[in-house]
Amino acid sequence: MQGISLIHAGFLAAGLAVALPIVIHLLFRQKTRTLIIGSMRFLHEVIREHRRRRRVRQWILLALRMLSVLLLALLFARPFRDEAFRRGLQEELVLLIDRSASMQARQGLGETAFTRALALAREELKRLDENVIVHVALCDAAKIQELPVEQLAMASPTDAATDYNLALAWAGDVLAGSSRSRRKIVLVSDLQRTGLARGHQATLPEGVELVVRDVGAVLARNVSIDSAEASRTEIRPNGPVTLRVVVHNHGALPVRQVPIRCEFEGPSGWIEAAGQVDISGQAGAVLDLPLNIKTDGVYRGHVTATFEDMLGIDNRRWVAFEARHPDRVLLVDGQEGRSIFASETYFLDTALRLRTEESGGRMRSFEPERILWESGKGFPRLDGYRAVVLANVRRLSDEDGQRLNAYMHEGGKLLIFAGDQVSRESLAPLAKRDLLPGIVAAEPVEGRLRIDQWDAKHPALACFADPQQGDLRRLQFARVLPLESTVAGARVLLQSGEKIIAAQASVGRGTCLYFGSTADRDWTDLPRTRMYVPLMRQLLAYLTDQLVERALVTNRMLTKPDEKIGIEEVEPGEEAEKTWVVTNLDPRESALDRVTAEELRDALGVTLTTTDDEARQAALALAIPPDALRPDELWTRVAWLLLLVLTAELLLAGRVHA
Repeated sequence: MQGISLIHAGFLAAGLAVALPIVIHLLFRQKTRTLIIGSMRFLHEVIREHRRRRRVRQWILLALRMLSVLLLALLFARPFRDEAFRRGLQEELVLLIDRSASMQARQGLGETAFTRALALAREELKRLDENVIVHVALCDAAKIQELPVEQLAMASPTDAATDYNLALAWAGDVLAGSSRSRRKIVLVSDLQRTGLARGHQATLPEGVELVVRDVGAVLARNVSIDSAEASRTEIRPNGPVTLRVVVHNHGALPVRQVPIRCEFEGPSGWIEAAGQVDISGQAGAVLDLPLNIKTDGVYRGHVTATFEDMLGIDNRRWVAFEARHPDRVLLVDGQEGRSIFASETYFLDTALRLRTEESGGRMRSFEPERILWESGKGFPRLDGYRAVVLANVRRLSDEDGQRLNAYMHEGGKLLIFAGDQVSRESLAPLAKRDLLPGIVAAEPVEGRLRIDQWDAKHPALACFADPQQGDLRRLQFARVLPLESTVAGARVLLQSGEKIIAAQASVGRGTCLYFGSTADRDWTDLPRTRMYVPLMRQLLAYLTDQLVERALVTNRMLTKPDEKIGIEEVEPGEEAEKTWVVTNLDPRESALDRVTAEELRDALGVTLTTTDDEARQAALALAIPPDALRPDELWTRVAWLLLLVLTAELLLAGRVHA
């Protein structure tokens, strides 16, 4: 509100000297005696009238003297006009309070940075005039939440990351529509460096002032789990399911024997594992924990680092993954050869047994089992195999055709390779039951045949659409047994001119894929090239449904408003499997390196006012001499008024005592 304030209010005590004129007036008051003289009757009337006027002048003179004393005391008190209300009418402020996960860091007596931020925000609001327009908002990388001032006490930090650009861009948009001359943003944060590296760079409107209130501090101890994922999810006798944990020490000093413990719930019940890790200062360490898992299914749980540090939210990470046995593939070798290297399925068996580095807990894996067709008595039980491969197999009986027909109608997959023992007659038991994708040619075709057409949209061949991933046009065949035509609904995969080299067809719930060349080097140089392994693995991965996105578990960072870290079960739709969503803290939120005010200013390109700047201004104000003038002081008016009062007193005093 508008009013008069004083620089040296203590001088008002000198106003007590206003009693001096009264005391002097009473002490030096003239005492008269009444003497009655008859001849002076008319003179007495004149004196009485004069005395009445003189008494009035004396009272006025006393008032002027008292007023002069008061004005003199007021002059020394140095009054000035308080026009804060006018500045409030021209000011609009946005108060941004960082509520990201790093604000949960504890220091000192256990007080969090967010608690200090709320206290500082309340102090900032108390200093404001009631005419200032104030916008209070809580900010993180997921959401900007504006809330009334009275609800500030109920605010709490979230698990989201820090994003200064998002917060300042929102504040800039709010102030861009303001018509007030003074626009100001006050950012209360721990000044975490990673908050500058997110999103698009914020640009504040011209003339907007940015004030930074720092409530953070360098944390001496903080150990975080940056990532935890199943590095091996195959259930094999010679290699357990493995959980790979990456632990980071953000402190300068090394830490020893940090306990790491994981707990999972799944089809096998509760699975637990533990270990310890030593971590150097400002470094990370990797710990592989073997899990005793024997049953296929989804396992859900968490990994915890038992370590007392300043930020506890990053000591736990949630994990879910699907563990499964590798897909069993039956390789039926139609011709043994003179050695194992000369068998029909040697190259195919070797390609399927290769194990690649697993990424994200998923990789294409197979468990091939090889049988010799001539030395056996037909097929074994087929219900345990995801796919059956016939490599140059001859003399299929009617019983074999029936068993393959039942196998494929139940969802089994069949891959047939041609060869010198394969003919239209040998595949007749399959053609009789419509298991083949087309009619096999009567005789093989010889010559230098190259692939010139392929189905680039087929899941097994889509990766070869980019020649850098492998050029199918380089495949060369010396002999092929093509399909003369395809059945209704069949899909042609590979062609050389008009000759259909590979095609597939659906049979019941299963699939039959015909490849018109051999799986070894008899008819083609394919096993000699780098294309053999990826092509064979792609075909078998397609037949065993490994190319289908099996999103039973979805991993993500916390980016949406009101989310919480943890594992959430998603209800399945019709004929769909149950899925889980794993939400974790962004590991960059554990890196508590701080950004300086100058770096924040350079990054945003704005005039930055910090707490240190205001401290320097306060120190400068203390250094100003006490007799320095303020532009809004009223001492000149008080001095002129005092001069007028003294002049009037002087003139009136001469009339009174004349």
